[in-house]
Amino acid sequence: MSICMISVAVVVAGLALFRMRLAGVRDIRAGVEYSRRLRHATRRLSPTQLEYADGYHPVGEVPVTGKRGGDHAVLIVKAGAVSKYVCWTTGSPHRAALVVPGITWKSYHGSSVTVSVSLRHRATMVEGTPHISASGVVRAIDAGLVANGVTDNTARLNDVLRMLPSQGRKTLVFPRGHFAFTGVIDMVSDLTMRGTSGGVKHGTVFQMPRHRHGGLVIWYPTGGASGYDGMHDVTWSHIAFYGGHSADLVPTQTIYQQLIHARDIVFDHCVFEMVQRCFGHVLDVDGSTGVTVTHSTVIGSANRGQTFKEAFQMDVAALGASGYYDRHTVFNNLPTTHMTIEHSRFLPLRDSQGRLLLPEAAPFGTHMAYAKTTDDSSYIRYGVFRDNYVEDPVSYEGAGTENSAVIHFDAADDITITGNTFVWTGETRQSSWAVAFYARSHRMVKPRGWHGVTITNNVFRGFAPRVGVFDLYREPDSVSDPGGATVGRITVRGNRFEGTPLRLALQWLGGYSSRFLVTYGRDVRGSDNVVDGVIHLDGTSADIHTG
Repeated sequence: MSICMISVAVVVAGLALFRMRLAGVRDIRAGVEYSRRLRHATRRLSPTQLEYADGYHPVGEVPVTGKRGGDHAVLIVKAGAVSKYVCWTTGSPHRAALVVPGITWKSYHGSSVTVSVSLRHRATMVEGTPHISASGVVRAIDAGLVANGVTDNTARLNDVLRMLPSQGRKTLVFPRGHFAFTGVIDMVSDLTMRGTSGGVKHGTVFQMPRHRHGGLVIWYPTGGASGYDGMHDVTWSHIAFYGGHSADLVPTQTIYQQLIHARDIVFDHCVFEMVQRCFGHVLDVDGSTGVTVTHSTVIGSANRGQTFKEAFQMDVAALGASGYYDRHTVFNNLPTTHMTIEHSRFLPLRDSQGRLLLPEAAPFGTHMAYAKTTDDSSYIRYGVFRDNYVEDPVSYEGAGTENSAVIHFDAADDITITGNTFVWTGETRQSSWAVAFYARSHRMVKPRGWHGVTITNNVFRGFAPRVGVFDLYREPDSVSDPGGATVGRITVRGNRFEGTPLRLALQWLGGYSSRFLVTYGRDVRGSDNVVDGVIHLDGTSADIHTG
């Protein structure tokens, strides 16, 4: 092909791509649509035309593993854009390996990654090193991710994450659209994953490819950490995690996030819709600290298996407690501390007419602590559930009344449950208890007691439990002398019960210490707990009076 013919072809391709860009600007999904059209158009171009397409220009050939005569891989670049490689062969088609350099930002350098390329007679383009702005921002679409809900982005996202410099705070920005993943996403520290608000319908969505069944794992590698020194400083912002369900309401796509030995992980304005797997959690937090979920929404629950399993579990770093791990994971019974769930909503799954399909998951807590020790150092501590809205939570019957509490903890101190609204519409069975703290198995930490439990200023609307309201519970073999165990700094104050059947309120009134609050009579302060503004449950059983 002559120079003149090449020039004409490049100009024609450039005009076509320019028209696509103008059309894409007029489209709400401009970035996604333009990328799709660009890939479709470039399939028809020769290697030389590809090297100059869309404003790129070639730098030179780069080596590939197993390169033969006739094999070519040309690096092409454009200012402010991801680098790319034009790859082809004049010999027989085969696969080769290409080393892509990591991102250079300020004085930091990311790791290189090796990607597999198919060398064929028709040239193809391979995504290279993403562009990063001076402020540390990488744009997902520009980096080669596709938001069509079908393309599997896992390999590319993992490559991009590995290419990021390990030092300094970085941000990976996702536009509106559905980004599909499978298998395992390996997170990195000092990273913000920032989406676009709008929820499942109009925002940034993480999901599995449409029409696929299975599970996606988001893993926070520990690097062999034994304390709270593994993965750290990760923020998810304005991203919707979306699963699916079959006609009989069994989850078909799930997204499971496992944190072990991590610290300072934040979920801000996120949505978790039908992502909880059977026998699992949404966030499984083991031996970590500083985990926060704020201004987020959880919708639906699994309807098979252990439905008492919490959406957000606060647990210890033990083999039986974690649902995912690798060969570097250290299991040393380290407890989770300082986990906060606040300003969030927990909602049932409803159909388009508003009919309830599945209840909301048990929001927060832990149902088993696997540390085989009586040492207080294995206690989960400093959990906060604050200013949340919970509607029609699941009721589980079968593992004892303690598991069917809305919020339940085993071997935990300094737990605060305050300012929340719990609503039952009458569409689901109710839990045995509102809040339960318990110890019940020889496999668990055997607590000497509980300290620092605060249950204040919550509203329970339409609450009519089978057994009672708040429970401190022990099985006989959990401690040697339940009556002698220490229970201290337990405060139950300012809770309101609206629409509770009067007979239940009177039952609590007549048996406060055994029905309303089981404490073994140790250092418990209760005041100003009111049922429908009429019955006041205050102080000890001797102090209760009707208003």
